[in-house]
Amino acid sequence: MINNQEQPRQFIFYLFLEDSLPKSFYIFDKYFKELDFILIPVKIDQLQRLVASSNQEQVIVIASVIDVREYKIYNEKVRKYLKNILKSKRLTFMHISSFSKLNDQNIFAIQKNYYFMKYPINARILCTKIREYHSLKKEQLTVWPGGRRSSLNLGAA
Repeated sequence: MINNQEQPRQFIFYLFLEDSLPKSFYIFDKYFKELDFILIPVKIDQLQRLVASSNQEQVIVIASVIDVREYKIYNEKVRKYLKNILKSKRLTFMHISSFSKLNDQNIFAIQKNYYFMKYPINARILCTKIREYHSLKKEQLTVWPGGRRSSLNLGAA
């Protein structure tokens, strides 16, 4: 018997910089599956369309920069689009890097949806924290069920 009240699975998006998926994708994928999340790889040019077309209230994107090759690709391709992408309040960008120079927190802090974390980091703990962040954001997005406040019109007396 299928339970109709079952929650739909939630998605976390992984920004990959090259043509093939890095090892870090598979590590994060393993831990997110344990937490009942699906990790989906996306490229930078797909992010704006993703935010516009996603049914999720909150879109969380993880970007991982480990080596010099990824560092160069990130600087050339991602950084110039990041400001426009972060304008959407539905998108949260989790940036994990081994390069402290990539800390764009000073530039993107005003958006309040950019988070920088430095490698080395425990992937299991990070995935758990992202799940907690997701549930907190989901709670904040709930709408008051009472509707609009009524008003009293005294001018018709």
